[in-house]
Amino acid sequence: MSDLTNKDAEQDTKLAVLESTVDNAIRRIEMVHQRIDREKEEAETLRQRVRKLEMWVAGAAAITSAAITIIGLAIAADSRPAHAFVENSLSNEPCATHELASKPSDYVEELSIQDNEPTK
Repeated sequence: MSDLTNKDAEQDTKLAVLESTVDNAIRRIEMVHQRIDREKEEAETLRQRVRKLEMWVAGAAAITSAAITIIGLAIAADSRPAHAFVENSLSNEPCATHELASKPSDYVEELSIQDNEPTK
């Protein structure tokens, strides 16, 4: 009976070691799950922060484009009149192209192409 008792004690010891190993593995798995949950929460927090930053960037882009448009309109409203393009700004005399354009006889109204080779 002593062999049976020794065998029983040995098996009990091995069983206790295995139970302890399984318990440790279960605890480690739970810790890993907790870590994964924390990482998921942190990832979601970071996603929300990125969304907020995207909204700020979109707002800044809208404000910038509106400011550029307003500045462009203000510059266009304050620009020189159309006659500035037909007058010499240094001497206030009409430009040569404007003088030519005011003479209708200088325009070519019709153009015909003639063949240089004689016809046979």
